[in-house]
Amino acid sequence: MIDKPNPRQIMKGLKDFQKKTVDYVFSRLYQDNSTTDRFLIADEVGLGKTLEARGVIARTLDKLWDKRERIDVIYVCANSDIARQNINRLNVTGEQEFSFATRITLLPLEIHNLKQNRLNFISFTPGTSFDLKSRGGRAKERILLYHILREGWGFGSTAGPKNLFQVGVKERTSWRNRLKNFDFEQVDDGLKKAFLKQLAKRKGFKKRMQKLSDSYSYYRKNKNIPREERIRRNKFIGDLRQLLAETC
Repeated sequence: MIDKPNPRQIMKGLKDFQKKTVDYVFSRLYQDNSTTDRFLIADEVGLGKTLEARGVIARTLDKLWDKRERIDVIYVCANSDIARQNINRLNVTGEQEFSFATRITLLPLEIHNLKQNRLNFISFTPGTSFDLKSRGGRAKERILLYHILREGWGFGSTAGPKNLFQVGVKERTSWRNRLKNFDFEQVDDGLKKAFLKQLAKRKGFKKRMQKLSDSYSYYRKNKNIPREERIRRNKFIGDLRQLLAETC
């Protein structure tokens, strides 16, 4: 059971100008007669914007703690290295198990963990979560997509779709084992259904899948694939990842 964070303890570590910034932002968000749902702090590098954000988070948690069953703090930043570093700085609990540096496309696999926690700190980066077109992404993302589509479109265990999603994995046996050993039960049912619903609204996706699967059924070892086929495949997978991200 996580304890309610103490905002006074967090604020003690701030300089006076940082405290004033935190108080003003919190007031604009929650206390003024005419509040706002967004606020921009524009300041020079090194003056403690991350610490100020930490202070705003602490005060916000104090306000919402008894009013919400679960609180998620979402942090978006330039790259994954900064995300991993700063998400722990923003985590005012000090408990590492409540911090998640992930991709939004992997949310269907993470959300069961988030639902178990009273409080979550989650970081995303634009390059891995929001700008996904024409990219193959991580193997874990493609495995997730393969299994969702397999259930939704019912294409069974044919070789074409398996080869199609093998992007970047050289060893065929290793890829097939990863597909076979994937725990589909951990995929969030709500996000899975929402994604398939959005997919059904987009004309041409299923036909593209069928055409590419037919082509890739001939490339059993994923070798000597024509450049044009690789471009079409990457575009298709990128479009799927983009739609999944938007759904999540």
